[in-house]
Amino acid sequence: MYRKNQTTIKDFILLGYSGAPVLQHLLFVAFLLIYVTTMMGNISIVCAYRLTPTLHTPMYLFLANLSFLEICYISASVPKMLSNFLSTHKTISFSGCILQMYCFLLLGGAECYLLAVMAYDRYNAICRPLVYGTVMNKRTCIQLVAVSWIGGAINSLLHTVLTFSLSFCGNNKINHFFCDIPPIMQLACTPTDINEIVLLVACGCVIVSSFILTIISYTHIIITVLNIKSTSGRK
Repeated sequence: MYRKNQTTIKDFILLGYSGAPVLQHLLFVAFLLIYVTTMMGNISIVCAYRLTPTLHTPMYLFLANLSFLEICYISASVPKMLSNFLSTHKTISFSGCILQMYCFLLLGGAECYLLAVMAYDRYNAICRPLVYGTVMNKRTCIQLVAVSWIGGAINSLLHTVLTFSLSFCGNNKINHFFCDIPPIMQLACTPTDINEIVLLVACGCVIVSSFILTIISYTHIIITVLNIKSTSGRK
């Protein structure tokens, strides 16, 4: 089935923000400015962390990794979108679509986990200050970052394999500006029930679990801060 997909459809057409040429050029300028600004901001954070020894603490390690994730995350979809604004043939190859989806999902999942890790770090710093240095040592921080990436990679691999195992019968127009799961599943001519269930369960696990961990961490932080008697201590 998978080999048939590759021979039937060679590329996809990204409809994205289709419109008049003037609108396309305006959108190109707007998104280019946003992309460049975002890249410069995140690159600055990474460089500041690398070049400043005093920032080599768990909080800034996670922040630098988050910035690196953001750089890769937006670069997985925005450059192709920008090129399509100036192109009459808004296509992406079959293999390119697979790669884009895998990278986008990997980085998105890793970012969710990393945000939960950062909340856990702040919980230890504020609620357990006496053992913070022991709990959040360099080895533990690196392991937490690695787990975030691995979790995102596993989730992404699962969705990408399931999505491109579907059979596509000719319609190759994706109603989106990048290769995302729902618009690609709409092109399939085979049942997508299993894909939809897996998508709901897996994404629910990634998003809900990281959200719950973040909420629990910040709930403990708020309670701890409110229990501090002095105003200066709360600040």
